Formats: sequence, C-alpha cells, structure tokens
Amino acid sequence: ALGAMLATITGDDLRAIRDRALLAIGMAAALRRSELVALWIDDVELPTEGLRLLIGRSKTDQSGEGAVVAIPEGRRIRPKALLIAWTEAAMDAARQLNNPLISFNGGPLFRRLTRGGELTADPMSDRAVARLVQRCAAAAGFDPVEFAGHSLRSGFLTEAARQGASIFKMRDVSRHKSVQVLSDYVRDAELFRDHAGSRFL
Repeated sequence: ALGAMLATITGDDLRAIRDRALLAIGMAAALRRSELVALWIDDVELPTEGLRLLIGRSKTDQSGEGAVVAIPEGRRIRPKALLIAWTEAAMDAARQLNNPLISFNGGPLFRRLTRGGELTADPMSDRAVARLVQRCAAAAGFDPVEFAGHSLRSGFLTEAARQGASIFKMRDVSRHKSVQVLSDYVRDAELFRDHAGSRFL
C-alpha cells in the first residue's frame, strides 16, 4: 500500500520531496503521528546500513528515556534515500531564504511549508500528517476513512507480520511494552497460513 501511496506524490518541489520522506520514515520506523512530527534533525544518524532514529518521549515512554529505532537502507521504498533528498532540498531552501531563523542546521526535521511552498521553522502538525496519509490513500484507490496517521505504524506491523517477522523483531521497531498487540497482528496475518483444514476442505 505504501508504494502505491508514494507513487501518487509526483513532482520534485519541496512539498513533494518532504511528503515522500515523511510517509516512508513514518512507516519504516512504525511511528505514531506525534513521534513523527517531534523528530529533530539531530535525532537522525546515517550509518552505512541505513538510518538510526532517536525517538524521544512517547505514549509508552513516560519516563522520557527515548529509544533508538533502526531503519535499513531498503530496496523498494528506500526511506534513507528519500530522507536524504528531503534534508538536502530543505537545506537549499533555507540557504535561499537567507533567514537565520529558518536554518536547517537544527530544529524540527519535518517542517511546515507555507501555502506557497516555502520552508518555515515550525514542525508539521500531527493533523497535517493524518490529512496527507488520507489524501495519498484516496489517490491510490484505498478507502481514506480507513487511513489515518496511525496507519503508517499499523501498516508496518501488518506487513512485517505478513512477511513472517518475529514478534520480538517487530517490537524492536514498534517499541510496544506488551507483545499482546503484536501477537494480534501476527495471528491475523497467519489466519489462512497452514490452516488446520487446508488438507481436507
């Protein structure tokens, strides 16, 4: 589904480059909307294997210790390449604006853009993420009612379960405290796999 949604974002203007990176990172790291818009530039590391994100305080991390999530380079969605394209485009845009308040050397990673598509210093809102997800879902032929900001997170878990990932590997990314939620994704993905009646029905 994400590949189809990304394909609906055409062009190479700042908004298109940002939106592709946002969707890819949101799914690849199984992030909640609030976590996605709370990412700062300094929260990203670029090891050769892919990306490392430091996720700060979240719903399941009330002590605010944070967690590190690894994102592989990827061959299909290629989240690292999409994020690098966004950071380079944003840096260029910030240089052209020549406004020290809108520098891209620090601050929020995913920025709000003006109606005219200019970079700002402000982070995107989580509502803007939900609208983007629903808009791309509708454009890709999916029911937008079923898609909200949480769909990037649940989309990762659904696909990981479908591809046979273990609950523990899924939890490395999703950071769920309990495996119960994750076991529901796996059970759903395996409903028809090796079905008890497959040999006689």
